[in-house]
Amino acid sequence: MTTDQSTLLACLTPAGQGAIATLAVRGPRAWSVTRELFRRNRGDQLPEQPTPGKVTLGWLGDRAAGGADQAVLLVKQAEPIPWLELHCHGGVEVVRMLQEQFAARGVDVVPWPGFESQHRPAWQVAAQEVLVDAPTVRTAAIALDQWHGAFAKVIGECCAAWQNGDRAAVKRRLERLHALAGVGRHLTRPWRVVLAGAPNVGKSSLSNALAGYARSVVAPTPGTTRDVVTTAIALDGWPIELADTAGLRTSGDVLEQAGVDRAAAAMASADLCMWMVDGSTQPSFGDGQPDGRIDVINKIDLPAAWDWDTMPGAARVSAKTSTGLAELCQRIVNRLVPEAPAPAEAVPYAEDMCVAVEAIAAALRNHDDGDAAARLQALDATLHPQC
Repeated sequence: MTTDQSTLLACLTPAGQGAIATLAVRGPRAWSVTRELFRRNRGDQLPEQPTPGKVTLGWLGDRAAGGADQAVLLVKQAEPIPWLELHCHGGVEVVRMLQEQFAARGVDVVPWPGFESQHRPAWQVAAQEVLVDAPTVRTAAIALDQWHGAFAKVIGECCAAWQNGDRAAVKRRLERLHALAGVGRHLTRPWRVVLAGAPNVGKSSLSNALAGYARSVVAPTPGTTRDVVTTAIALDGWPIELADTAGLRTSGDVLEQAGVDRAAAAMASADLCMWMVDGSTQPSFGDGQPDGRIDVINKIDLPAAWDWDTMPGAARVSAKTSTGLAELCQRIVNRLVPEAPAPAEAVPYAEDMCVAVEAIAAALRNHDDGDAAARLQALDATLHPQC
């Protein structure tokens, strides 16, 4: 268990994924332990007191006991608590070796969120975790806004406004946060979009066209796709996992039927389903019109075999020639993100925040102001525990 007086070490970079790793050391003993393990290039020891901003090249580690690595030492802060960064080679074994030597001298080796939580509020650490895992520039920008306090600030303002009697304004702001909860849940986790339909309607071809490369095998033989093939893409900066599925039909082939069953399961769990039909042959329209579905008529570069107007509102595309793909992409985005946040706007970015905002919004819609106020104050207390 770490305390405010603990000296912590964390690797701030993924070990083994880069040429350089960054180790951060912070705490009362950060300088003394590092001074014991670090030797400057000319072989002498570091001075007794650190100098803020000082950069030193040398060797880190006990060569006799466990090994050493050439490293660059940066003094980020000297007072009141020493805070150092050590830049060494990024190999997994190098990082492990250095961590073990610090641990042998009483330094607590922790994951980077544990290191950050020693000097940052929990809401900022949570935003930083989202920022690290954000797969696109757009979602990273939203996470960065929350790291700067957009969400925490709005909740604090709502709590104060409620106490001042401006409840109408609070309700408007909470409803807006509620509308953005879906975006918050997908800052690191992509929306799942499933391509479904009968065999040979061009699902794999459309998946490849949207991805921009041949991810799925395409063949004229119906039933070629036997499993759910996923592809990571981004549309308008939003992360999406595109799932190409087996054609839906009853099959006596055990392997194909297993693929059909997996396709049905993928449709049931999707954020959005694109039901595809072939414009050049008699279509299979599927069962019913489930929510979260876009109908797509493919192969419009071929002569029509039926009246396409019998599917009003369906997107019309050609996966082969890319006709209509831009419009289809925009429709997908509009369905997944009907309301995008403005720059610097507050977004609930962690699951517990989304759940809390949804509960407050539900209480407000039920005209239960007492429950809404209690939940709002509880959320504010988790974000600003010192208040």
